[in-house]
Amino acid sequence: MMELLRQWLTGVTCAAIIVALADSLMAGGTVRKIGRLAGGLLLLAAVVKPVLEVDLAALSASTMRLEVESVPAAEEAGLDMMKSIIGEETGAYILDKATELGISCREVRVTCAVEENGVPYPVSVVVLGDMTQEEQELLSRRIEADLAIPVERQTYKSGGEEG
Repeated sequence: MMELLRQWLTGVTCAAIIVALADSLMAGGTVRKIGRLAGGLLLLAAVVKPVLEVDLAALSASTMRLEVESVPAAEEAGLDMMKSIIGEETGAYILDKATELGISCREVRVTCAVEENGVPYPVSVVVLGDMTQEEQELLSRRIEADLAIPVERQTYKSGGEEG
């Protein structure tokens, strides 16, 4: 980049020196006016030459490459956010169902995975709260029926114990 800038400044400076030298050597009158016009055009050409040499296809390709490289990171962040939202909403649903059944739960943690088509879904659940074996079985059946989370992937904890 610095090399290109140096070449451009050198070209503009050389053009300015040639125009000034030609202007000082020209006779007055119409010839001088035509010489100044030609010198101005030469100086203008030296100034805009880098703009005319820009490879728009390469510039567009590099911009596109930057956009494409940023897409997977954005998709991954969006997928993580979707998994988090689905986990929170599923946990809130389970807490509501437990309340409807008269079961006291302190907290529900839901873990999500991603299907082959890229859609997140709940795969396992940890329920915290003091529940009897009957309440656990009742809630477990409800979770399996409503959310398709099998009993094997449901964990119940009561004061550090797993059931």
